[in-house]
Amino acid sequence: MTGIRHSLWAAAAALVVAILAFSALGCGGQSQQVDPHAELAKSAAAMQQIKGFHFVYEVHQPANAKPGTGLEIARITGDVNSDGNMKAAIDVTQNGIPLTLNFVQVGDTQYLQVLGAWQKIPIESSPVGKLNLGTGTIQILQKMTDVKYVGEETKGGVKCYHITGNVAASEVKAIAGAVDTTNTFPVDIWIGVDNSYVYEVDVHGAATSGESPSTWRSVVLSNHNENVDIKAPI
Repeated sequence: MTGIRHSLWAAAAALVVAILAFSALGCGGQSQQVDPHAELAKSAAAMQQIKGFHFVYEVHQPANAKPGTGLEIARITGDVNSDGNMKAAIDVTQNGIPLTLNFVQVGDTQYLQVLGAWQKIPIESSPVGKLNLGTGTIQILQKMTDVKYVGEETKGGVKCYHITGNVAASEVKAIAGAVDTTNTFPVDIWIGVDNSYVYEVDVHGAATSGESPSTWRSVVLSNHNENVDIKAPI
């Protein structure tokens, strides 16, 4: 009788182990095998091959942040091609007053629509400066350190790998536009499971001394591999 009981206990234990193993697999057990370094490298290669993408770039300030006295970017919505040409609408605040500016960059020349008329503007006085979301995104993919795979999540209706890490201030300039700190920035990035495209990048921390430490920036990407005809407006 004792032998039968031991056999029953052994069979039950084996069944429990099998159920747990199956449950782990169904709940993302396979996702535990994801190598974040490999996925970042695959994504950098994929993003270097695309023709362009649509983006929404946003600067998130805490509710209690004091409004700046100069021109501050709140959001940029537009398209960027692989050659760096960009067309966008820039939502800014000037001394606390919200404004929307139309912007075009072709090659090294930038244009801003002021009071209905297009003007060439030097990069030094541009609200965008040397912002380059295509290059900046690839740099982050290639330069992230302390990377960690978080899990699978959905962005824009697409199943993505969520990966976190840190990026040096020098690598954030292409996304933040202006950086006067040497601190590292915590970064969250979402990469398409099936195509290795980047769907969102979140960069946490103040880029300048005038920003709140709680400031963070997001870049949401869509329309991957689409080239938009961008020409100089004048």
